[in-house]
Amino acid sequence: MNFLEREVMMKTLLVLIALAPAAAFAQGFMPRWEMSLSADANSFSDPNGGHNQVSFAVRPGFFPIADLSIEPELFVGTLKGRSPAINLSGNLSYSYGMGKHEFVPFVLAGYGAGNGFPFELPIQKDASYLSAIKFLNLGGGLKIMTLGGRALLRIEYRYQAFTADLLGVKENAYARRLLVGFSVLL
Repeated sequence: MNFLEREVMMKTLLVLIALAPAAAFAQGFMPRWEMSLSADANSFSDPNGGHNQVSFAVRPGFFPIADLSIEPELFVGTLKGRSPAINLSGNLSYSYGMGKHEFVPFVLAGYGAGNGFPFELPIQKDASYLSAIKFLNLGGGLKIMTLGGRALLRIEYRYQAFTADLLGVKENAYARRLLVGFSVLL
């Protein structure tokens, strides 16, 4: 091998070494945490008049393994003139291709307790302690990668089945919600 061939070989090797980290970063990264904030706003009317409602969900998600996250969630819903309903739940979420694809479909399931329904129901005022209402969370949606894959736009359909046991009276309520929010991957 002459000098020119060795020089070409060395330059080729240096280019490959220089490009290896860029190729690795182009494949995405495996997040350990996902901090999310979602909201929904509704307006509805009943015989007593019209109501406006706002709900917020805050959830830190931890990924113990790729694509599977544990997401404790604080959900606060409020109506004008009422004290807010506070609900805490533990969710398990599966996000297909998290950190690797621009569009990430996900599903979640969880269970929780709270002091009220996060929407208008007559029984809401009677719930005075945090475990008065139990509920089931089921949902799915799409996370859309933005800002180089570190931020996500989150669109989610959520089905919730609430059960209240107040003073021996059982009440059931069901909610179908569309939540819009964002997440940051850490």
